[in-house]
Amino acid sequence: MVTLTASAQTSWATLDAPPSGIAPPGDVLRPGHLGRQITDVELSTHFYHDLIGLELIGKREQPRPFFGNRGLQIVASLSQGAKDPYKQVSRVVLLPIPGTSAAPGGPEMTIEAIEIRGISRYPFHPALTDPGASYLTLYVRDLDKTLALLKGERYPVVTPGEDPVDLTGWPGVTGQVRAVMVRDPDGYPVILMQETPEPPTTAPASSNVIGARVTIVVDNLEKTARLYQSLVGPDFRFWASPSWMSNDSYAALTGVHNPFRLAVALVPGSPVIMQLIEYKNHSKHFKRPYFQDPGAAHFLFMSKNDDVMADRIHAAHLHTASPSNEPVFISKTVRTMFVADPQGFWLEFMDFNVKTDPNFK
Repeated sequence: MVTLTASAQTSWATLDAPPSGIAPPGDVLRPGHLGRQITDVELSTHFYHDLIGLELIGKREQPRPFFGNRGLQIVASLSQGAKDPYKQVSRVVLLPIPGTSAAPGGPEMTIEAIEIRGISRYPFHPALTDPGASYLTLYVRDLDKTLALLKGERYPVVTPGEDPVDLTGWPGVTGQVRAVMVRDPDGYPVILMQETPEPPTTAPASSNVIGARVTIVVDNLEKTARLYQSLVGPDFRFWASPSWMSNDSYAALTGVHNPFRLAVALVPGSPVIMQLIEYKNHSKHFKRPYFQDPGAAHFLFMSKNDDVMADRIHAAHLHTASPSNEPVFISKTVRTMFVADPQGFWLEFMDFNVKTDPNFK
């Protein structure tokens, strides 16, 4: 059962219905990755690639050694609470998510799984209703087989009863939908969802995974949605639930019985949905993670020009992670910058081939 009280559409939520399809690129060209701080690259690769079916950049058996970050100002700035941030080392695995590109064979959004060592880290396991929490939804072709593999290796199932539930009345979701929520090796929530008939997808026919959406739990829906829209640009168009919602099937999926409000948008240049959710009854004393904490996450927008994004960050009276408050070169022609939203969830903006680092050697 869904209960929803109608009201006039708000000015920042310009869509009359939840979005679907593929959004054209704008100042943001496409989604880059859901960055995930993890405890072990091999454990994450096994969960997401071997069992669920995400793609993998590089060979499965290749060594993935740690490398130092000495000299990278942006990395040091993100190492919160560390006495000597330059002591950290890290290694990364990139896991492309099929069905997240605007066209078949195009660049897909990835999970960037980052294992950091050498500095203080603390597991981040917020309640699902806590602002700053986030989770990933993966659309799969064979939910029962995927869940059986995960259960067989004793991965935790969040959904009460540990079996898929029928998800009915969820905004923007059509057809017959079954879903289950599990936790990955770091306790990060992942919803596995199967829709019948199968929705349109750019994923290859051989892929179990055919799409994704990202959910971020917020303290104030309107404040956060306005901020995201001001940073990403006018192409980031939201639909918002007109009032507090109650959805019995969603409560059965997550185990959370708590009214909520939604704001939903397509990330420009993709079919990827970003969903902001505010729970009516949530803690106002929520914990903000350090960037390097296992279980924490951030989202990368690939931008047309980071200077435009920097101007928007400054106009919002925010400061990037870098002391310069400007985009930082991480290679000769790649710049990036991070900014925290009101919940402490990090947004990253990156551009390619816009400017060249004159000091690069």
